[in-house]
Amino acid sequence: MSNASFIKAIAPDAQKIYRNYNILASLVIAQGCLESGYGNSGLATKGKNLFGVKGSYKGASIRMLTWEVYNGRNVQVYADFRKYPSWYESMQDLAKLYINGTSWDPNHYKAVVGQTNYRKATKALVSAGYATDPAYATKLNNIIATHNLTKYDTKKTTDTSTDVDKPAQPKPEPSVVDIDENFNEDAFSPDIVFGRSSAIPRSDANFRIQYRNGTIIDMARDLSVLVRSLVISAPAPNITYENIPGKNGSYRTGKVFGNRRITAECTMYAEDAADFYLLRDEIYNALYQESEFYLVAEGNPKKRWRVELSDSFDPERSGSVADFTLTFESASPYCESVGTTQDPFTFDASLWQFGENLEDTIPVYKHKTKSFRIYNAGAIRIDPLELPFVISYKGASSKLKITNKTTGDAWQYTGDTTSKETVILDGVKARKDGVSIFGDTNRQTIRLETGWNEFVLSGTSGSFEIKFDFRFYYF
Repeated sequence: MSNASFIKAIAPDAQKIYRNYNILASLVIAQGCLESGYGNSGLATKGKNLFGVKGSYKGASIRMLTWEVYNGRNVQVYADFRKYPSWYESMQDLAKLYINGTSWDPNHYKAVVGQTNYRKATKALVSAGYATDPAYATKLNNIIATHNLTKYDTKKTTDTSTDVDKPAQPKPEPSVVDIDENFNEDAFSPDIVFGRSSAIPRSDANFRIQYRNGTIIDMARDLSVLVRSLVISAPAPNITYENIPGKNGSYRTGKVFGNRRITAECTMYAEDAADFYLLRDEIYNALYQESEFYLVAEGNPKKRWRVELSDSFDPERSGSVADFTLTFESASPYCESVGTTQDPFTFDASLWQFGENLEDTIPVYKHKTKSFRIYNAGAIRIDPLELPFVISYKGASSKLKITNKTTGDAWQYTGDTTSKETVILDGVKARKDGVSIFGDTNRQTIRLETGWNEFVLSGTSGSFEIKFDFRFYYF
């Protein structure tokens, strides 16, 4: 079912909820879209249950796999959910929750009932603790704005049916709400429906594959694969020592970190026995690639791992379902930020997250002054001999020198540049307008320590701009 078809199907019932329970139709529709994957979840299709309500409805229930937290871990268990005769009864139960509140607080959702501004209604839901997702209200607002759902916030209808248990409450007319069309959806938002299936549960172990050409495949949504667990091993430290004759112990000469291994326990769900082989081949084609690709985990969506499949796997089939284990190898001991320092550091950019060591002060990576600071939010020193790091300088100069006072590194070009020429330091390479100038430099590199780095330039003349382009790296 398409998104538009689902909305059209439930809109009349949502308007009935609005008339009888005084709860905005736009809110009820948006919650149905978000929580059921636009009616495509297994619970919605088999049980007409849009909001994941457990238990039974007039003695009817449906047993489904669900995720629960036990001892701090996500585990998959079977649970009984209410099975409704139609979507309307599901929406009616939601309305009764808002009307009657909880067992410990009958006024728990009072701020939602009678609200005529959908943004205030979604904010009230989150304030009442309806969802643990801090972005729940934002996601609902985006769905309402995208599909112009406020047009359903009207009580004009030819339907004269009523509910015997509806509450006697005032029914204010909906206000005119401005719609903000300039928004960005979270790449992992559950209201985005992907290719094959919307019925596969997504835990924090689910992941997406991002190929070098930008194509993205979601294991749950595109390949009908439930990722039951995702284990990222720690890198093996390799410490080297040198024995010195006549002295006790040894001399520590260095330390490096080895590759990382990522293991995923998976279950694939084909539509039927005939579809099993088609789905199996889709999974093979997605994972067996000539070159490396990136793995982005649901629970850590703004960091990525450069990996490749390192071992074969054989799905253990049982009808149209099969279990298998995937083993990935990362040649790098580090994961990297999805965003680069040339991306905007804003919430709307949807590229950053908690845990990336970003500070309240927004860092700047383009400067037009001779002294400035550069922030490395990662846990790893940026060494251009190992990690991508590009510095570009555009403007006039004579014997340009770039010094990182924090590390003591200095790079210098013995030649001149005009106001229109650009010098680029890319790893150990140095070019001016695409032509190598490595032989005219001091053959040094610039490194970045973690945290703030103090820079100073000399040899500049007139106006100029210097840019730093890199990612942040973490264990």
